[in-house]
Amino acid sequence: MPWTYAGRLTTLQNKTLRYPGHYAQLRAYYDLGLWSTEPIEVDGRQVVPRDVFHALFEPLVSDAEPRDLVVLRVLARGSSGGRPAAVTIELIDYYDAATGFTAMQRCTGFSAAIVAEMAARGELRSGAGGVDTMVPPGAFVEQLRRRGFELRIAPA
Repeated sequence: MPWTYAGRLTTLQNKTLRYPGHYAQLRAYYDLGLWSTEPIEVDGRQVVPRDVFHALFEPLVSDAEPRDLVVLRVLARGSSGGRPAAVTIELIDYYDAATGFTAMQRCTGFSAAIVAEMAARGELRSGAGGVDTMVPPGAFVEQLRRRGFELRIAPA
């Protein structure tokens, strides 16, 4: 999106919230080289550091009962027809105990599936581009709502 809207937007921000200290902890693993996919020799064996990281880290952060939350809020301010305009879009999604899908799985996977289905039905124009320019927003929102997502769209 920064390239798509270069020169047309004054500010574009995306913020992801995690628990306090999340970045510092993961940055330490990165700094140690544990995310590298280049094999290194350990006691005469070739080992991929990233594989070691996953083997050690995943059991510590996996939860038998994941209960997550996704909050999405978009505030767009600008002008329409030469007059100031603003809109807010909000979506809050929770872990779904009935399906076992986490909110993150629902929000990422369902969105990807919607776009794939639209492409398969020929509803997207040919060529390459970002979701923000290639996917018709109204049809996308309609498909989200059909899957149980509640989007609130209101003047700001």
